[in-house]
Amino acid sequence: MGQPLKPHGAIFTPKYPAPPFVHWAVLLVVWIAIVVATELFAPNNLWAPVASLVFAPWIMYLCIWLLRLDSKSKCIVWCDAYIVVKLTCAWLSIQPHSSLTNQLLTDVFAIASAILGIVTLFSIRANLLNHYNKREPIGIDLGPVMTFFFSYLYIQSQLYPIAQLKKQQAESLTTAAGQTPLQ
Repeated sequence: MGQPLKPHGAIFTPKYPAPPFVHWAVLLVVWIAIVVATELFAPNNLWAPVASLVFAPWIMYLCIWLLRLDSKSKCIVWCDAYIVVKLTCAWLSIQPHSSLTNQLLTDVFAIASAILGIVTLFSIRANLLNHYNKREPIGIDLGPVMTFFFSYLYIQSQLYPIAQLKKQQAESLTTAAGQTPLQ
């Protein structure tokens, strides 16, 4: 899903935490499993709200991790706003007596949550580009089109190789210091 990383001779600094060590395919399988389980076991009126919030915990996790990389990161704020608006939209959509006002509010919140979701996604992308092209210059490339269409799966497909490289580097530095990686 992307070009291989080119570390440009840069050594990762241990002061920055490694990205989540999760392959993008694992995220996809978990997402599919949750959506299928929701469809099978949740009441009909809860399927859409639950399915739409499946990635919310992962998005929050990425934003918290990015906050550890850069304390000035604002993606957590966008993520919080996105989740609150998405939950409000979900709550409005399951109300038993749907009026025209309720439907209008649901539509407004749905549009707002879509916009906030995109802003959160591109805020995460901007943070990653800044960090991995300036602080730890490995030359990460997160294309805007791929980011838009494949969102968090694409981002994770780019983070996983970095996590692997950081793990290999940590193991080789530990081994070079005369210690085994398990100590």
